[in-house]
Amino acid sequence: MLAASPALAKPKAAVAPLDGDDDAKVTKVVADAAGDHAKVTSPDRVAKAMDNLSITTFKTRDLKKLRSNLEVDVIIHGAVTKDGGKKHLALTISGKGKQKEMVELDYKSTKTLRKQLSSALGKKLDAAAGGGDDNEADDDDDAPKRPFADKASDDDKPKKHDDDEDKPKKHASDDEDRPKKHASDDDRPRKRTADADVRKHSDDDDDRPRKRKHHRGDDDDEDVPAKNEITQAAAWVDAGGNFTRHTLKWAGAGTMKPPGVGTAAGAAAVEGELYPFSSDPKTKGAGVGLYGDFSYAMGLGIAVPGAGVTAPIKQEHYQIGARYRLAAGQSSIAFGASYWRRTYTADRSKLMMPTQLDTPDIDYTAVAPGVLARIAAAPKVGVVLGVDVPLMLDGGPIVKAASYGAATILAADVLAGLQILVAPHFALQLRGDLNYESFTFAAKAQSGAATRGVSSATEMNYGVTATIGVLY
Repeated sequence: MLAASPALAKPKAAVAPLDGDDDAKVTKVVADAAGDHAKVTSPDRVAKAMDNLSITTFKTRDLKKLRSNLEVDVIIHGAVTKDGGKKHLALTISGKGKQKEMVELDYKSTKTLRKQLSSALGKKLDAAAGGGDDNEADDDDDAPKRPFADKASDDDKPKKHDDDEDKPKKHASDDEDRPKKHASDDDRPRKRTADADVRKHSDDDDDRPRKRKHHRGDDDDEDVPAKNEITQAAAWVDAGGNFTRHTLKWAGAGTMKPPGVGTAAGAAAVEGELYPFSSDPKTKGAGVGLYGDFSYAMGLGIAVPGAGVTAPIKQEHYQIGARYRLAAGQSSIAFGASYWRRTYTADRSKLMMPTQLDTPDIDYTAVAPGVLARIAAAPKVGVVLGVDVPLMLDGGPIVKAASYGAATILAADVLAGLQILVAPHFALQLRGDLNYESFTFAAKAQSGAATRGVSSATEMNYGVTATIGVLY
């Protein structure tokens, strides 16, 4: 049993950030799949080590340094390419010496890729991790092979004669005794070594080109975190329905107050939002967007007392406006204003007299400033909170002189709900909505408010909305 135990030990593997994998999703899948067969060093740690060692390519010598620094058996590196809708992953598993294994896969999604990789990596990792010798001559290095096989540091290995640190030394004494090509050590070029403490990055290191700009942890201020697909989508459109109850209640000292109104109906609903310049967060105007929504009640009517008929009711709402959105980590908050309209009017054409239906028509128009917050509650769940404050331009027939007359109207629209990602680019939205209007009538002489003893009224529309949306 003791003799067999080394064969059962998992190899140690380091997964480097993949070229072309801007959001690091494929790199994470590779690391997860490799974890089924090996002890894995994370891509973030590998990226930091590459920075410390000034490694920007995967030549044999660079791979040796990286394996030594991370104390692993193999380095997994490669690239992701896309050709139209086709996605391709090419991986190289580099072990000691010239031990290399290749894995190439076409895939449709990261979910299917995870299964493909798990089965493909097992034997490849074992093959790359065993049998190699880092003392072999490098394919990209002219240095002779060391005459002994014991492990040595990179500083002791023979290298190209391009600087004093890499020259074979005639003496074992300090640097003062060995010949120099330059007048001083400060003038001669130095090669970076595997020990991160030998030389730290200078202030002008930021100016040199780097191949990898992703997932270097805290060292890279230029990295931009991937946007949350739900809370920071560049575009989305939802369609579905809602169920809303409408009420109108009166208050006053008179005995001729009109009866209250209460109706309920289902409605078709559609809404959307677009941020056309948000693909690059650094672009001016990246937060500028447009939005709108529309709902229309289906088959709504109200029974007219004493008339034996039902008067059809037109109940609809729409708004269109502009917003400016700010990202807050994985969440967002948007401020804007819209042209806002809400209608509740009766068709009295079947009545002998319009006054048989004793309720006023309402047709609001307003400018509605508002705020909308989308909060990332989980990787696939976003909380939606919003409020609009309609500033009334017109209250419609109810506030005309022939009806109840001039009034002060205060209004608010509030919503709260959840958006749940059910598939890539598809989200289910469930929310509650409340619309509130409060009338305070001037009760001028000869107005309906004065003659019927009405001082105020309250209208409310409240219900639930369920939609399915496409987002990008």
